[in-house]
This record gives sequence, structure tokens and C-alpha cells, in this order.
Amino acid sequence: MKRKIFITFLLFIFSLIYLYKGVYFIQENDALMQEIKEKQGNYYIEPVDAIITNHTMIPGINGRKVNLQKSYQKMKKVKHFQESMLVFDKIKPSKLLENHYNKVIISLNKSQNTIYLILNISNEYLFNSLNKILISQNIYSDILANKQYNLDNTNYNNILSTIPYFFTNYCLSYNLNINSDCIKNHLYTFLGYPINNNFLNNLKNNLDNKRIIVLSFNENNYQELNVIIKYLKNNNYSFTTADRIIDK
Repeated sequence: MKRKIFITFLLFIFSLIYLYKGVYFIQENDALMQEIKEKQGNYYIEPVDAIITNHTMIPGINGRKVNLQKSYQKMKKVKHFQESMLVFDKIKPSKLLENHYNKVIISLNKSQNTIYLILNISNEYLFNSLNKILISQNIYSDILANKQYNLDNTNYNNILSTIPYFFTNYCLSYNLNINSDCIKNHLYTFLGYPINNNFLNNLKNNLDNKRIIVLSFNENNYQELNVIIKYLKNNNYSFTTADRIIDK
């Protein structure tokens, strides 16, 4: 009896393997799969390694490749190649920022049209007013603050500080010095470039070097953030935050 059950079980396993191989063979030789394979190279992006020296870091850039199986399964429903249905896998650089808390992140990678804006928040009024602009523009940003704020239901992602208060996620420095508490508490430190006036012109002059920009508004000029974001969008800049930078 046991022998019969064992043989039945083996036949079941072999039938599953045979079925899988049959489905795989049909899928691999399907004209749609062949087309996806032929075109996948057009969408491949090579990752860029982080640049790490004795004291400073510049983040790398994630690459991507087409996930053949998932893309095929989506397109099989419409039975033809459709670019919008491509599914991608992220390719991480081989050299990452991770765990280098004793080095300062001095800029973004120049290979990407991305900007990192930090908003210097001095009071509750600015917190709410600037957040309304971010929401209307569908942009996320980090803030520099010397107090705790509730970030739920806002377009702020992280709180940074020049002093590592207990509530901060990251540290900010205006030079290459790192507060020892940031290293001890495993907080990454960013090098900020402050802009306090003539915002748009000063920003334009610093786009090419990919500096991390800290914008300090007040109650009289905070609306200029609208102009800055519109200008950057019109010039095809994407916006990033600390979490996305550290992920690379």
C-alpha cells in the first residue's frame, strides 16, 4: 500500500515537472516573449557606483532591467507588446553609501537630472504654508527644523538638524565636520548649501554642481517656492529626499 502511494506521489511530481517544462517551452518560444527579449536592451540602464573618499561621499544611481516573466504575463492579456506594461527590476550599484556614517554626503550624482531641496522651517506658520505648496505641486521634500513636527499627512518625508536632536532622521552640516553624536547614533550627514534670498537666480547658479540646497524662507517670501518648483519641473528635474538617496 505504501509503495503504491509512493509511486502515485512520484507520478504526480513528474507530471507537474512535465507540465512546467511544457508551459515554459511554449512561453519562451512565444512571439510576444521573443519581442520583449529583443527590445529589453533598449530599456536597460547601467547602475552608477557611489564615489567614496576618506571624508566625503557622492551617492550612486540605481540601474534597471526588464523583468521578462512579469512583463510577459501583463502583455499576454492584450496579446501584443506595449511599452507601458513593461515591468522593471532595480539594479543596485556595487558600491553603496551604506554604513559610512563618518563621511559627509557632499552632493548628488551628476549623472542624473535630480535635485535635493531641504526647506528650513522656523515656525508652525511656515510649516503649514510650505506644505500646502508641496501638496499643490505634488512634490515631497525634507525639512530642517529645531523642533519635532508630526509629518503624517504632509509632503515632508524627514526632519534634519544641524544638531542631532533625538527626533531627527539625518544630520546636516554646512562644512565637512560631522557631529560625533551623528556617528554614534548612525545618522548620515549631508552637506547643505544655504540660499536665503534671490532664490531662483542662486538656485540656477548651483544646479550643475548638484549641491544639496537648503532654502530658508520667511512669511513674506515663502510663495517663491512655487516659482522654484515650476522652473525645475519645466527643466525636467526630478525631486529626491534623503531616504531615496541613502537607498542607493
